[in-house]
Amino acid sequence: MMQPLLLAAALLLAAAATAAGASPPAIINATCSSLSYSGYPGYNYCVSVLSSSGPSASMDGRGLAVIAANTTAHNITATVGLIDDLLDTLPKCSGLYRRQMADKVASALADLVAGHEPTDSTYSLYMDAHDLGPVNCFIALTETYPGPGFPRPSDPLAQEDQANMDLVTFAMNVAKLIPNKSSSGSPDPPAAIINATCSSLSYGGYPGYSYCIDVLSPGLASGARDTRDLAIVATNAILRNITSTASLIDGLVSDAAQCKVSYGDRMGKTVASALGDLVAGRALARAASKLDGASRDTTDCDVVMSKRRGVDKNVLHEDNAENLVSAQFASNVAAMYARG
Repeated sequence: MMQPLLLAAALLLAAAATAAGASPPAIINATCSSLSYSGYPGYNYCVSVLSSSGPSASMDGRGLAVIAANTTAHNITATVGLIDDLLDTLPKCSGLYRRQMADKVASALADLVAGHEPTDSTYSLYMDAHDLGPVNCFIALTETYPGPGFPRPSDPLAQEDQANMDLVTFAMNVAKLIPNKSSSGSPDPPAAIINATCSSLSYGGYPGYSYCIDVLSPGLASGARDTRDLAIVATNAILRNITSTASLIDGLVSDAAQCKVSYGDRMGKTVASALGDLVAGRALARAASKLDGASRDTTDCDVVMSKRRGVDKNVLHEDNAENLVSAQFASNVAAMYARG
């Protein structure tokens, strides 16, 4: 069975590669028709890569290997740039959550705990938290990932940003249900208060009754006496989410740093060494072996970036897939001509 990274790469590159409009030079046609190995992305991909430098009457097998290895080197440079953007932007998101958003939520919580009547200034604290944390993080990351080229998530924290936006809006709307005056009668049971609150909420984007029950259920154990207590429960949930999101971001920064080592310190240097061998006229088999070894660094990065949340949320998965195919392709072109 094909490895997940190879499968992703095959699907991706099969869709991206198109046949050249004119017939390729004979040596490219012969090379692309003869190549056969596990994970070979196909004739059209081969022609596209090997024709990237334009036709040349003096082109030979070594020259084709140089073109393929150069393509891999360019891909690595692009991926390292993407990793650098991650390493620059993700810590900014951590600060947005940990400091700016958390400060606003803590102030709103203090008002509720002190028994103050919620006012527009209280609601503004929630809205500021909404914008300073998840919205600004989303903006920062979507500027980093504008979208052209191979598809990737526009925001590696898309789910977390949306969850935090939803929770802040929810908590604010619970706070809006706090009555102006406390009831003098006996309080209803916590379950009844929660049910009434979740049934009463109605605002644009309300996630629904079940969501409300899930968020406010800690009020059962704490013995919530009124809507204020439930607003406190919901606001505390925001603080827990901030902590978990910031912790996730820290982990992603660490993972991206490991990928930077895989690409910058290992794969990039290995591909550069292989290119040096090819250009200097040294043994093709030696360059082929180096390029094959370099392809494994893409897998190392993919494992690291997928371990916390799976492949679907791995923002480097498509780049890793492309680079794996590119390095293996360059290795096999060199190996083909090494065999004569």
